[in-house]
Amino acid sequence: MTGAASGLGRATAVELASHGNVVVIGDIDEDASRQTVSEIEAAGGKCVFERLDVTDRAGVASFVGRIVNRFGRLDCAVNNAAIEGPLHKVDTYPDHDWDRVIDVNLTGAFSCMKHELAQMAAQGGGSIVNIGSTASLKGIGLMSAYAAAKHALVGLTKTAAIEYGGQGVRVNALCPGSFQSPMNDRLHGNDGSKIGSAMPLGRLAECKEIAAVAAWLCSDEASFVTGAAYLVDGGRMAGSTLAT
Repeated sequence: MTGAASGLGRATAVELASHGNVVVIGDIDEDASRQTVSEIEAAGGKCVFERLDVTDRAGVASFVGRIVNRFGRLDCAVNNAAIEGPLHKVDTYPDHDWDRVIDVNLTGAFSCMKHELAQMAAQGGGSIVNIGSTASLKGIGLMSAYAAAKHALVGLTKTAAIEYGGQGVRVNALCPGSFQSPMNDRLHGNDGSKIGSAMPLGRLAECKEIAAVAAWLCSDEASFVTGAAYLVDGGRMAGSTLAT
């Protein structure tokens, strides 16, 4: 899986390992990724770290190739690598920041999926989970690049599900709402609890709650689930109550 150095990525790697999977994580943050490995190994799980920049297409191909060469197959993949980018209105959004957010959040996932899908189709099946966001389903003011990438990721997910379902490959998107993570802290700071209180469940999610759904989508228990965009948002997108 990609983007497993902290937050939801780390929680998902831990959750997958707890179900007996050998987890290979790719990230640019080597120190934090090794902390993820240590946490998994301390709990008795198996985890391997390899440095990966998802914007390096040759590096992505090599990453997937090394996994297959070492373990013989690729049963599931979680594409989680993402950045939020700076906060600007559309007319002032810097071109280089737009390119970077799209490159990491969308093109990076596309590059990973090309090789994941090819391998899974060749071996007769597998499961891919792309980590989207509530920003996959609604606009987010001042975050045009992030929202555009996450919207497009759902379209890419559904298209791949159609193309590869006949070969036993399931492809789904997981769209979490606000949860306790370094990204959430950067975006909201001390206002995180206020955002959580406005949700129907009245709180932010813990990463492990979202990771559990990612692990389920990877598992055979979700054997008839593909092409879906699963909301795990505490009811945030369900609607709102009339003011009284």
